[in-house]
Amino acid sequence: MSEIHRKPISRQVDLNLLDLFDTVFRTRNLTNAGTILGLSQPAMSHALARLREMYGDPLFVRLPQGLRPTPFAEQLAGPVAAALHIVRDTLEKARFDPATAQRTFRIAMTDIGEQVFLPTLIKFLWTHAPGIKIETKVTSTSAHALINDLSTGDIDLAVGFIPASKGIFQKTLFSDDYVCVVRRAHPVVRNALSLPDFMQLRHVVADVAGTGHASSVVKVLSANGMNDNIVLWVNHFLSIAPLIANTDLVATVPRNLANTFVKSWKLHAVEPPVKFPNFDITQYWHERYEHEPGNIWLRQMFETIFLEFKSEEKSPAAKSARPARRIDQPGRTS
Repeated sequence: MSEIHRKPISRQVDLNLLDLFDTVFRTRNLTNAGTILGLSQPAMSHALARLREMYGDPLFVRLPQGLRPTPFAEQLAGPVAAALHIVRDTLEKARFDPATAQRTFRIAMTDIGEQVFLPTLIKFLWTHAPGIKIETKVTSTSAHALINDLSTGDIDLAVGFIPASKGIFQKTLFSDDYVCVVRRAHPVVRNALSLPDFMQLRHVVADVAGTGHASSVVKVLSANGMNDNIVLWVNHFLSIAPLIANTDLVATVPRNLANTFVKSWKLHAVEPPVKFPNFDITQYWHERYEHEPGNIWLRQMFETIFLEFKSEEKSPAAKSARPARRIDQPGRTS
């Protein structure tokens, strides 16, 4: 029979009958098989009659020792059991065991994420998931590109201060704020930074693609008449530390990043004399992977390791954990 005129499998075989055949074959007893399947004796007899008609074979004959399969039924038993096993597997969700899994996760993050968060992440993986590898990706420069990368699986998770994009889920990990960094031997700045001094200093701003940091900082500087004070723009936050260490420039950067600068470059972090907005570090994933076990574990793992940074939040406006939501559907949570 040609493929065009072949009947759908559902019209040729009743899956319930195959399950019945497998159960009767294993128990060799119609009553016991009915108990397992939750069917009455008449229902079992009727179903067995349909099976015999479907295959054109008695399948089972009654002997003093009980039901015995025919030679055809003996041949049928193996393929039927295998087919039922395959079908049952499709109904069971795949499991993800981080202790034994061998998998590479691709995470989009900025150089801030690599500098501040990767060390904690790698330590966690070495202890809890030694077979897991991480590949960082550059944060997409547009909302469309981010959605595409997440939907195709080119990126498993995006993490950072990223402008909201429709079509993806998000969950806030913690909130951060901004501080100013200068070199320790700065001729003007000591333990505090006054507004007059701040307005006289020359500023460097990091405009990192795919993030909202530059717009947040520049908006405040411009509102306070300091737009002309910005004398240097760089593409990466990690470029700022050596610049600050060797000049009298000032930079307004996320607090967690400033903490690493202070330790590694012997810089000085001071509170800004003007108010900068707090911002959320958020993880993003596509709805295609909302229920994928590996992606679920990855998101939960990030929530675990970011508790360390949540506990260090300085702002009284720091937000508590909130449920995940789709950005284009504010009321929908997961």
